[in-house]
This record gives sequence, structure tokens and C-alpha cells, in this order.
Amino acid sequence: MPGTIDFQLLEKIDSIELSRRNKRWREAMKASGWKVSTDRERWTVKSWKETEGEDLQLRRAKLLKCVLDNIEINIHPFDEIVGRPTPWVIGCQTAIDCCGDYIPGIWDDSGSFAATLDATVSISSEGLNVLRESAKLFGEQSLPAMTYKAWEELVGGWAKDVEAAKLKDPSLDSVITGQSTSVLSWKKILRVGLRGYIDECKRHIDEYIAAKGTDIDKIYFWQSAVIVLQAVIDHAHRYAALAEDMAAKEADAEQKAHLLKIAEVCRYVPENPARNLREALQSMQFCNLAKMLENPIQNNCHWGRADQYLYDYFVNDLKNGVPLEEIASMLADLIGRWGTQTFIASSTQKESHQINFGINNVMIGGLDKNREDCSNELSYLFLHLIALLQLSSPTVGLRWNRKTPDWIMRKAIRTNLATRGGIPLFENDEVLIASFMRDGIPFEEAVEWVGLGCVYPCLPTRAEHYGAEGVAAINLAGILHLTLHNGIDINGKQSGLKTGDPRNFKSFDELYEAFLTQYKYLCHRVFWLGGVARDMGHKYLRLPLLSILGIEASMELGQDLLKPHPDYSMFGISDRAIIDVADSMTALKKLVFESKALSMAEMMEALDSNFAGERGEEIRQLCLRQPKYGNDLPEADELVKKVSADSAAIINSYDNSPFRKFIISREGLAWHYYGGLGVGALPNGRKALEPLNDGSLSPMRGVDKNGPTAVLRSACHACFDAVSYVAVLNQKFSSSIIASEESIEKLIAYTNAYMNSNGSHIQYNILDTEQLKDAKKHPDSYKDLIVRIGGFSAYFVQLSPEIQDDVIYRSEFNL
Repeated sequence: MPGTIDFQLLEKIDSIELSRRNKRWREAMKASGWKVSTDRERWTVKSWKETEGEDLQLRRAKLLKCVLDNIEINIHPFDEIVGRPTPWVIGCQTAIDCCGDYIPGIWDDSGSFAATLDATVSISSEGLNVLRESAKLFGEQSLPAMTYKAWEELVGGWAKDVEAAKLKDPSLDSVITGQSTSVLSWKKILRVGLRGYIDECKRHIDEYIAAKGTDIDKIYFWQSAVIVLQAVIDHAHRYAALAEDMAAKEADAEQKAHLLKIAEVCRYVPENPARNLREALQSMQFCNLAKMLENPIQNNCHWGRADQYLYDYFVNDLKNGVPLEEIASMLADLIGRWGTQTFIASSTQKESHQINFGINNVMIGGLDKNREDCSNELSYLFLHLIALLQLSSPTVGLRWNRKTPDWIMRKAIRTNLATRGGIPLFENDEVLIASFMRDGIPFEEAVEWVGLGCVYPCLPTRAEHYGAEGVAAINLAGILHLTLHNGIDINGKQSGLKTGDPRNFKSFDELYEAFLTQYKYLCHRVFWLGGVARDMGHKYLRLPLLSILGIEASMELGQDLLKPHPDYSMFGISDRAIIDVADSMTALKKLVFESKALSMAEMMEALDSNFAGERGEEIRQLCLRQPKYGNDLPEADELVKKVSADSAAIINSYDNSPFRKFIISREGLAWHYYGGLGVGALPNGRKALEPLNDGSLSPMRGVDKNGPTAVLRSACHACFDAVSYVAVLNQKFSSSIIASEESIEKLIAYTNAYMNSNGSHIQYNILDTEQLKDAKKHPDSYKDLIVRIGGFSAYFVQLSPEIQDDVIYRSEFNL
């Protein structure tokens, strides 16, 4: 598309403001708070009792149909696009049928339970009884419960000990399955409609029977797909009927016409192919809504490359006279809708995510199959609306490449200046595509990569298992803790091997080898147990809607995604806290083994006492003064590079046959808070249980003293791009950077320079430290303040005090 951009249209977009409906939604959203509904759980219990004895695939299909046929629905006066998981502006359903008894607090009579780390939600006694009945019915036979039983048969209590010590995550009650956190097949959904899917399923059934196929599970799969696809169509028709009823009673002519238009659209999509942008967006909402209602704990609403597959609808609407303002209003509606979806998280998710808003991701720009940048006017409109909405979600990723035009970079930086909280982030398209190709993915497939959750890259053509089966991240700092304590974890359990008392190590190499031994043992054991969980999943759970709409291969295979196929499955791991480990190793090397300023006994006494007393603080300051990554110091940076490469070698040495090997992608989230809870005091000077370093390539907070470009040079020296698809680098700049156009150009040049040096990812908090301190003291005055945490953004006042301090005390730079 180079050379075809309508710059007059870009100017018109720059003048767009939120519509009256959008503003009314924002007001309602801010005033509403959010609620939890037990409506879905009531219908899952009813369906499960009615289908006892039937095949699991069909039972799960009928369960979703029962929910979609009966759940309470509503249309709000400001809705452009309709469909919500609850009747309220903000609300969520629970997922006990998928997760088991995962909600702490439902067995006491307080009338509330924890929704986030520091927020509770009220529930009626009637609602509480519904949740309890569901937990009794599903709890002991749920996928997590049965998998933990299998793990216990193999390794006793080790798996739960490792989770409790934060040595790996997530816990199984997050019920991440293949593709559950990724993008749906939007191109096909919009092109053929759900009726097209149904017809294709019926053809497969007829052909398989005619060919005398013997695998009845294939027939059950296609039948289950027909059930859920028709249920989604029927759910849309329920909204059409509601809109017609409301229109009949509506006195206002404009609103009456609007309701009748909603009814017309809902009668047509998602059953049929979308003919315009409104129908496309409405079809997407119904499909994503049904996906959320199938497994509400995985309520991610990922757009993928929306500026590409929606572009023709956008252009045709403009040609057909649809006002730009109307297009912007309905697009803003869906951006806002997906950006404010909530969920009841599992315990580990509360710690690793902090927030209860489902993370969703939209990708902007990037290369196409002709190796040309395909940023367009719709890319620009997405950025503009996200700047106007100023929400903490979606995560917006600009796919940077050497052909990325200046006009989209300027819009991206201005969007960042408007949100202040790292929206959009910048990911290196060329590094990502090369990483996929390095692992055997052809360019034509790799170029279509999209973001999952925060920054994790995945392919729409393959079921992504990152986080599934309890495998997402390994805590290298926790493994260092094991090494320094002869395999004993933070909770006093023998989770690691007995590699020896570090006081007896004669050399740094002996210490480092003990660390690698501990790492390989834990990492490969986690992968093994993940494989056990993978083989068990289909016995206790099926997700027919996700399967049929998730990847196109499911249709041909006739197979639920809970039965992963080697040719269409991807597996990922995030090896976290590399910087913490490397800085700690540098301090041990210099202080204990080279200068001998401290004995290992003195170091261990200081660490085990959490640097207590005058001598402890003296040792801590000595540790803090040692060379640190982020200051362009080769000694420190080289050890980061070594730990990174050795970690990758251990991961790559695991045989994941018959599936592909685990790919490495160094994520963000608020994992550094979660991971820190499993680590005692470290030789880098960090105190026990404090958050680790944010992101995966960010320096220890406050120690990067040599300016922002020194951080970039250290990051490039670490060479994470050689082994990891992406590595999250956060930087904080003073708000003075928004003072002039010159500052914007500097930040663009700064970003380009890092990406040109093979940096894979960078994102910016543009905030003043004093403002953040004031927000912590006076949260009511800063309810809309957005900050970048790891790989995602959140409202500052909703974060734990530890993460607030983490953001506050990161180094603040100027350009």
C-alpha cells in the first residue's frame, strides 16, 4: 500500500472527537463499578445435569447453547454495537465449570470475595448458593483438579510446592488451553459467516460417513460445532428481538431508528458474511462474546491485525457515504467494550496480572507478504481513537520495520503522549519474523504474526499453548535462591536438587554450574508435567466454539483444541528474571570470588537476614555498588548475555516430541511482583520478597545511572534477539518530553535507533515521579492515570503498593 495513503483523510481523522454515544458510555462505565453475575453458572449446572451420560464433546456444546439461549441480555441507550456477558455496563461471569473450585471466599458467609489483590465484590446469598452448587458439581472432576491428582501420582506434592514458591506459573486453575488467549480466525468468520461454517461441518459429516470413517470423535466434533455455531446465531437473534421490542416502545425517533438498525444487523450477522464495517464489528462482538461465555476466565478479546482485515470494509463504507464520524463512533464502541471486560481471576493470576480487566491486543502496521509496510488510514484511526478513549486496554502494538512511515510513528508517539502509559508499544517486525523463520515457519505464515495478551507473538494459523498446561514462565531468580540454599525454596521445601552448600564452593564457575544444574532439573520437570497435562486435557474439558473459530485447521481435522495436533500447535516459555540473576552473579563474582571483600558465609548471613542490622545494610550497599546491567558496562552486560544464552540452551535441549520445541518469548505482565514473592534477598542488593526487575530486559530500578542510551547499548549487548522472540524493555521519561514537536521527533529517532540495532521491543511511561507519588497518596484525584507495568498498562490506583513503588522508583529520563 505504499504511496496510496490519503493524507487528507488523516487530517480529517485528527479532527475526530468521541461521539455523543461514546461519551455517554464513558460516563456510564466510570460510574458503574463492576459486578459479578452467577447467571451463567446457573445454566451450566442445569445443562450438565440434563446431559449426564452423553459424550463430553456434545455435553460441552449443549452447555454453551444453554447459556446463550437463557442468559440475561440488555441493550444500553449508548450502544453502537450490542452484546455483553452481563446486562450491566461492566460485569463478568464465573468459570467454575472450567476451573473448578477456584474462587476463594465462596464457602464463607461474608457476602463478598476477592476480585483483585485489594478489591472485593459483593454477592447475594442466592448467588453464593449458585456458585457453591456449581463447585460441588464440577469441582472434583474439573480439569485442574484431575490434573493435580495425576501430577501427585508422579511427583507427590512437588508441583504444588513449586507453584507455591513462585518458581513457575501459572497454576492450573487459570485454565489456559491452546488458543484460548489468542485471536480468532477473523478473516474467515467475516468472509463466510457462521452459516458457512455450519454448512462446511455438515459436509464433513456426510463425507466422513460416506467414506466409512471409524473415528466417531470426529463426528461428535463437527456435531458439537454445529450446535454452538447455531447457538451464537440464535443469541444474536435474541438481541434482534430485544431491539425490536424496545423500538416499538421508543418515543424518540432517532433512537427508534437506531434500535431498528441494530435489529436488522443482528438478524444478519454473524450468521452471514459481513457486508460493511458495522456488520463486521457486530459479528466480531458476538463471536468473542460467545468465546468468553464458553470459558469466562479466558476473556481476552484479541483483534489481531484489525487494520488489515477490516480495511476494505472501512474504505467501502467511506465510498458508500458512511460518515467518518459514524465509523469512528462504532469502532470506538468496540474498542471500549473489549478494553473493559472483567473476569474473576485465579489466585496466581491476581498476583501476576494485578488487574481484573482482560488483556486484549490490537496490532498496527507491519510488513505484508510482499515485504512492504502496510500501515494505512485505519491504522491511524485506531491510534487516534485509543488516544481519545484513554483506557488502560487494549494493548496496542505497532509492528516496527525499516519501512515504517514517519506519519504512523508520529501518530503512535502522540498516542503515547495522550495515554502516558506505554500505549502503543513498539515491536520489531523484522526480529519477530526472523525468529519464526529460524524455527522453521515459512515467511508467508510468519509475516501474519499477531500479539497475544501483552507482547507474546503467535500465529493465527496455529493453536498457541503459551500458558497452557501450567507452563508460561520459569523464575530464574527463584532458581538462584534454590542454588544459594542447597535446593530449599522460599517456603522451606526441598523443591530443588541438593547441589551443595554455597559456602563450600571454591570458584565462581562451581556456583554457576550449580545454578544451571538446578535450572535444568526444574525446567525440564515442569515441561514434563506440562506434557502430562496436555495429554489429559481432552478427558475433562472440551471447547467446541473456540476450536472451530480458533484455527482453521480444526475444521479439517475434526478435532477439539483440547486434543492438540503436532502440526498445528505452538508452545512457548518465558524465562524470567535474567537481569536479576546476572546482576547478582556479577556481585558474587566480584565480592566473593575475585576481590574476596566478603566471604560466602558473610554474604549468606546478610541475605538470610534480609540485610538486617548495620552490617547487613553495609553489605547491601556494597552489593548495590557493583556493576549493573543498564549502564553500558561490558562486564555486567556480558554476564547478562551468558545467562540468557545458557537459559535458552537448557530450554532448547528439552525434547518436546512429537510437538515443536518450546519457543522463548520474554514477557511482561506484572510478573515481577509475582516472581518476587518467591525470592529471598539477592546479591544485587534487592531485599526479600520485593518485586524483581520489571519486563525482561529492563534494568534494576534506579541503578541505570548513565542515561537512556546507555540502557539501549546494554540491551543490544545482551543480544536477547538471538534466542528470544521478544524481550520487554520499559523506560520512563519525564512529561517534559511532550513540550515540543522537537521532543516528539527525538523520541521517534530514539525508537528507530534501538529497533535498527535489533531491539525487539520498547515501551514508554511518560510520567513524572512526583506525580506518581502524589497519586499514591491521593488516589481519588488520579483514577484515570495509566501506567505501563511490564507488558501491559493499568490504572495506577488499582495496583498493589509494591508495584506502585516499583513504577515510582524506576529511573526517569529526558532526551
